[in-house]
Amino acid sequence: MREQRGAALIIVLFIVALAATIAAEMASNLMVQVQRAQNIQSHQQAKWYSYGAEELIKKVLIETKKEDPDKVHLGQAWAREEVPYPVDDGTLSGEVTDLQACLNLNALAAPKDDNQSGSTVKTNAAHVALLELLKNIEDLPLEESEDALADSLYDWLDKDSMTYGSGAEEDEYMSRQTPYLTANNLLASVSELRVIKGFNPLVMKKLLPYVCVIPGNTELNINVNTVKSEQALLLSALVDGLSESGAEAVISARPEKGFDTVDEFYAEVANQGSGKGSKPSKLFTVDSNYFKLRAKAEFDERLFTMTSIIQINQGQATILARKFGGVQ
Repeated sequence: MREQRGAALIIVLFIVALAATIAAEMASNLMVQVQRAQNIQSHQQAKWYSYGAEELIKKVLIETKKEDPDKVHLGQAWAREEVPYPVDDGTLSGEVTDLQACLNLNALAAPKDDNQSGSTVKTNAAHVALLELLKNIEDLPLEESEDALADSLYDWLDKDSMTYGSGAEEDEYMSRQTPYLTANNLLASVSELRVIKGFNPLVMKKLLPYVCVIPGNTELNINVNTVKSEQALLLSALVDGLSESGAEAVISARPEKGFDTVDEFYAEVANQGSGKGSKPSKLFTVDSNYFKLRAKAEFDERLFTMTSIIQINQGQATILARKFGGVQ
C-alpha cells in the first residue's frame, strides 16, 4: 500500500508539473499573440495616417493648380519643407517633390525627335542627357563606361532584343549565375536600375538626385521653375553649351515665383553667356503635372513610410503608384 501511495504521489506531481508547463506555454503564446495584434493595429493606424497625408497633399496640389493654373514653382504651398505634424500618439510628416524636376528615365524609350534634338542625338534627348550626367557627375564609381550604362538602360527599355551600342540584352543577363530576361518595357521604379548592367549601388546613389521614374510616361518635360540648385548639372546636361556653374547662376537668378514662360528661362540662359544652337521648347516647361509624396507616420513608437506618385489632370488628382517602406 505504501508503494502504491508513493507511485500515485509521483504521478500526481508529474501531472501538476505537466499542467504548469502547458499553462506557462499558453500564457507565453497569449502574450505573443496580444503583442502581435498590437503591432498590427499600430502598423495599420500609421498606414491610415499616411493615407491621410496623401489626401491632404492631393487637395493642396488641386488648390494650387486652381490658384495658378499656368505654372508650378517652389514658392507654392506644396513645396514647403518637411515639418512633423502632431497626431494622436505620434507624428505625421511628408515631403513633396516635382517629378518634372528630374530626368524621367522612361523617356529613353521615347522615339527620336530629329527636329527637336539635332544631329548630335544618337537615340533621343533623354539618352543624351543621361550620358552627359554620367560623364559629369564627380567621383562616379563606374564598373562600366558611361556609354555602356546609358546604352544598357536604353536596351532594357526598348522592345527589341538587338543590342544597342555598348549596351546589354538577354544574352548578357541569361549568362549570369541567376539568369533573367530584360524587361523590354518601361520602368516602374528607380530601384529597377539595380538589375541593369553597370548600375551598382554606388552609381545609383550618385545618380538619384538627378533622375526619377514616372510610371507609364515617356515624356521628358523639365519644369525650369522647380529644378533646385543642387540639380544644376541636370540643366547643363539638357542645354547645349550651358555649364554647371552657368546653370547654377540661372537658378539663382530665377524669380521667387519662377519664370512665367520658357522664353524667360532662355533669356536668362543668354544673360549668363551660355547656351547655343536651337532651343528645344518641348524639353522644358514652367508647369508640372506629376509629383511624388514621401509620407512618414510615427505611431506608438513605430515608423511607417509610404511613397505615392500623384498626377494632377483637369482638376483631378490620381494616384499612379504607391510603395510602402523603402527609401525611394
